[in-house]
Amino acid sequence: MEYLTLAFVGFVAALTPGPDIFYVIRNGLCKGKKAAFLAVAGILSGNIVYLTLVGLGLGVIGHNIYFQLIVGLLGGLYLLKISYLIFNEKVMINKSCDNLKNFQIYKEALFLNLSNPKAMIFFAVIVTPFMSKNIMLSLLVLFSGISTAFILAALISSKIELEKKIMNIINKISSIVFFIFAIKLFLISYESLMKIIN
Repeated sequence: MEYLTLAFVGFVAALTPGPDIFYVIRNGLCKGKKAAFLAVAGILSGNIVYLTLVGLGLGVIGHNIYFQLIVGLLGGLYLLKISYLIFNEKVMINKSCDNLKNFQIYKEALFLNLSNPKAMIFFAVIVTPFMSKNIMLSLLVLFSGISTAFILAALISSKIELEKKIMNIINKISSIVFFIFAIKLFLISYESLMKIIN
């Protein structure tokens, strides 16, 4: 029962609005199933990196103020770039929101996921109650819940057909969400810098 709870927490957390889930949904809506699944693959690759670090006991890296400063700053800059590109993008009716190639979608999703220092902290906090149990099984169950959510989002978003006007609105909303998360990452960097200075 505890592992089922852990899988459910991972599932719900993955569906919570944030840059990762918006990136998957946007790719599904814009470019279809293949692009959505490439985005899922990139994000899940990042999750594997974080879960591996937590499994090896390196989750404390996420609490390091220098790590938070650097990753927050780089992640914020990257999200600002994505926000700007999406905001200025004109949607074509042929489900082509941008000119990214397959590997570029994967790479962008991976970097988007890895640029969030809160992800490692989240994994470390969620898995901690299960440490007395089998840690590897806990990580696998959590990853299964997260994977299921992203796969479901990719499938649903790639089946929806939207008009050009609605896709432009979705792009503007996605751009604003990415901008807000960029500001949040800059705040993490700023707080880390203040801790270093003081």
